[in-house]
Amino acid sequence: MHEPPNVSSLVDYIGLHLYLHDSDPVRHGYTYGAIIELFSNDNTVPVIVEEFGFSTYQYLEESHAKFINEVLYTALAHGVSGAFIWCFSDFLYESDPPYEWRPLELGFSIVRKDDSPKPAAEAVKKFLATLENIEKLRINIDFIRKSQISIISPFYLFRDYEFVWYRSALGFWKIIQPVIAASIIASSSSIDNTILFELDFKPSTNKRLLIMPSVVVALSSTWRRVLEYIDMGGNAYISLMKGFREFRAAYETTTHMWGELMGIENMLEAGSYGIKHIGNIDIEFVKDLGIIRKGERFEFYTSLPNYIYKARAIDAEVLEVDGSGNSIMFRAKRGKGYIYTMLIPVELIAALTENMDWSGKMQRLYKSIAIESDVSVTYESLSPEVEVKSFYGVESGIIIVISHGGSKSTEILSGKTIRSVSKLGEDAELFRGAIKK
Repeated sequence: MHEPPNVSSLVDYIGLHLYLHDSDPVRHGYTYGAIIELFSNDNTVPVIVEEFGFSTYQYLEESHAKFINEVLYTALAHGVSGAFIWCFSDFLYESDPPYEWRPLELGFSIVRKDDSPKPAAEAVKKFLATLENIEKLRINIDFIRKSQISIISPFYLFRDYEFVWYRSALGFWKIIQPVIAASIIASSSSIDNTILFELDFKPSTNKRLLIMPSVVVALSSTWRRVLEYIDMGGNAYISLMKGFREFRAAYETTTHMWGELMGIENMLEAGSYGIKHIGNIDIEFVKDLGIIRKGERFEFYTSLPNYIYKARAIDAEVLEVDGSGNSIMFRAKRGKGYIYTMLIPVELIAALTENMDWSGKMQRLYKSIAIESDVSVTYESLSPEVEVKSFYGVESGIIIVISHGGSKSTEILSGKTIRSVSKLGEDAELFRGAIKK
C-alpha cells in the first residue's frame, strides 16, 4: 500500500532511499538519475532523495566525496526537490546496537567523530555555492527541461494482476532493469527523457517518442492507446523479451496486435520458449536508420541466455538482421507516425552485463530513432560517459554536465549559436577551446 501510485495523491513527495551498487561505475552513476525519473512519473510527482550515501569504512574518503558530489549534481539535473545525505557526523559509541554488529554504520558521515571535515564536506560546500548561483537564475521556474521522450514502466511494476507473476518471481530491482537501462542509454545519448507509469499513459503529441524497453507484456488497452498515439503523429520504439536465464515467459505474448500495430507476424513454433541467444550477437543494418548507414554492423555480448521472438514482416520494413539472416528490427508506418520493433532485448542485455558497452553503439541506435522521430537535441556530449541536462529559458539556457566516468572530458556540441558562456559551478572547469555549432 506504500507504493507510489497508491500514495502519490496523499503525500507531499515521494522519498527515495538509494544505496546502489554496480560492477560498472559509469552505469552506477547514471542509475541514480534514472531511479529519480522512475518515481517522478513524467515529472508529475515531487521527489526527494531522502537518504543516500556510503560509509568511509567501506570506501576511500576521496571516492566517497566524488560520489556525494556526483549524486547531488545528478539529483539537481533530474529535478528533485531536495537531497539528504546519510549522515552528518560519525558515531562515537561503537559497542552500541546496531554498530556492534554493523561497524560500517559508524562511518557514513561527512564529518569525522573528532569534528574534522571529510573531503565530502568540502564537496557539499562547493555544491551549495553552485546551487545558490543557479537558484538566483530561478532554475525550474524561468528555466525548464523540455523532454520529448517518455519511457514506459510496465503495469506489473506497481500493481498485482491475476496470472502476472513477474514482479514476485524477479523482485522489484530486477524487473525495473530494462526501464532503468533505457533511461541511461537515452541520457548518455544526450537525449532528455522521463519515465511514465503505463497506467498513466494517454495518447498525446506532447512527446515525440515513446520507448517501451524489453517488454514482456503490456496491457491490451495500452497497445490500443499506443496505436492511437502513433496515428496522431507520435512515434514508438519497442523491444521485446521472451525470457532470460531461468526466467521464461512461456505462457505469455507481448501483444495481440502484431500485425495491426507492428506490421509483423509472430513466427514462433507452438510450445517454443523462443529463439536462444547467448554470447556474441551480430546484427547488420539492411536499411538506413537515422545516422546509421545500410551495411553497418553492431555486436552485442550477453553471458546470459536470452530467448527472443522470431517474426517476419507483413507491411513493415526490415531494418536489421542477425548473423543467421533472421529479421530482428522493423519499422512500420501507422497514420502520421512510425513504430520501431526490436526483437532483441538490448536494454536488458545492457542492464545485466558485468560492464556496459560505452563505445556508443546503443547510443547510435537511440539517436537514430530519435532523429527519425524529430526529437531535438540542442546540446550533445561526444562521450556517452558524460551526461548533459539542459534547462531552457527565453533567451538563454543552463547546462548541467556530469562526468560519470571519473575525470573523463568531452566536447559539447551546440545546435545553436552561442553568444557567451558563464561558469556557474564552483568545481567546474569552463569550456576550453573553440565554441562550435
